[in-house]
Amino acid sequence: MANPLSNIQQCRLYAGFELQRLWLTRRGLMTLAATAVIWFFLLRYAIAPASDLISADGFQQFFRDVFGSGGLTQLFAWPAPELAVYWVLSLLILPTFCLFFTANQLCSDLERGTLRFLALRSSRAGIVLGRFCGQMLVQGSLILLTLAATLSLAAWREGGISLAMLTAAIVIAVNLLLVLLPFTALMSCFSAMVRSARLAVSLAIVSLGLVFALLSWFIFYFPDYLFVMGYLPGTQVLQLIQLQGWITLQHALLPLAQTAVLLTAATLLLKRRML
Repeated sequence: MANPLSNIQQCRLYAGFELQRLWLTRRGLMTLAATAVIWFFLLRYAIAPASDLISADGFQQFFRDVFGSGGLTQLFAWPAPELAVYWVLSLLILPTFCLFFTANQLCSDLERGTLRFLALRSSRAGIVLGRFCGQMLVQGSLILLTLAATLSLAAWREGGISLAMLTAAIVIAVNLLLVLLPFTALMSCFSAMVRSARLAVSLAIVSLGLVFALLSWFIFYFPDYLFVMGYLPGTQVLQLIQLQGWITLQHALLPLAQTAVLLTAATLLLKRRML
């Protein structure tokens, strides 16, 4: 059994390898190119037009008349409308992208048989945590790149970048990483179960759909247990959309707890597998 220090070293090695695969391999560069193309179209045809609409005084007054002075009207409190639109879009679409993007944490190694070799030199907990941390580093890099592009768009419209805009960008980055933590850990579990990333994604989508459907059916007959829905990954997203600033971190404990449970489950699943 490896000691905690060696587990940390293994985690750093595997995480660094995942980050290198993003920046130094053809597949990683293709991922960066695809991300750049997707976000170019989002910036050009979604974020920029929506930002112009949000910044219009007439629209803001109409929005307040319809929805009141709380809730979604907090979007107007962001220091730049581009950041507000980026905040909403990212919270809604990144968890889905995460299921596809992080599905291959262990599948390829299981299929090729290289996981058996890795397990001779590393603990299985170190492998799971290392792959997980590597995927979070990769996603963090992509989030920073897209945020930088959004800040550039905001700076071009505002004539510069203010400290408030930089602070808001940091708030967004931290919260997006927190939102993606349990989804990445969930894919650690499914990638430890099967040898195909495509099958891991399918299992994740079917499992999440079934759990949501069963809980919805259960709550229909037992409405007092509605609070159970709040423990599903990503359920804090709709609450985060209505918040702004560091107060958003009041929802940080749930995804951290979900991540710890799911990573523990992924480690146990890998330990029980025949490599």
